[in-house]
Amino acid sequence: MKATQIILLNSLLVLSIMSGFTSKNKLSIEGSWSIVEVQTVKVDGTSTSTFPKESVAIFSNGAYSFCWTSHIATTRSWQMQDNEKLSRFNQSVINAGNFEFKDSILTTKAAFAINPMFVDGVAKFKCYFRGDTLFLRGLSVLSSDSISHPVYASGSYFINKLLRVRK
Repeated sequence: MKATQIILLNSLLVLSIMSGFTSKNKLSIEGSWSIVEVQTVKVDGTSTSTFPKESVAIFSNGAYSFCWTSHIATTRSWQMQDNEKLSRFNQSVINAGNFEFKDSILTTKAAFAINPMFVDGVAKFKCYFRGDTLFLRGLSVLSSDSISHPVYASGSYFINKLLRVRK
């Protein structure tokens, strides 16, 4: 019986060692995504959601582009009225630049942003997946002068929900 127990223990030991060397699927954010919800979570735990009408997020070879708007155009014309421009501007987020994705943390550095305060700014997100849905939970958004975005300065944060369009 002792020989059987030794063989069983050795087999379990070999299996546990081998399972430590199996490769795990590496999370990847590379590709094109559609931003389907932007949630603002307040300090007290309450939240509000915005559902973009037009959106795209692209992550490719260390470069990113992040664009969305909840604005719905009421007219179709190349000549937009100033109030339409202002309304669209106030309901849109646009920035692009470089990114790093390491240990489930996405760090973006904007080379361009619709809001000049964010040019050369840095945003950090904790990333996690549920099926094919990517969630970006905001950790911080800082300007190039290290001034915190007002939402983060108040202790609140954003969660962006993205669906993969193309790898």
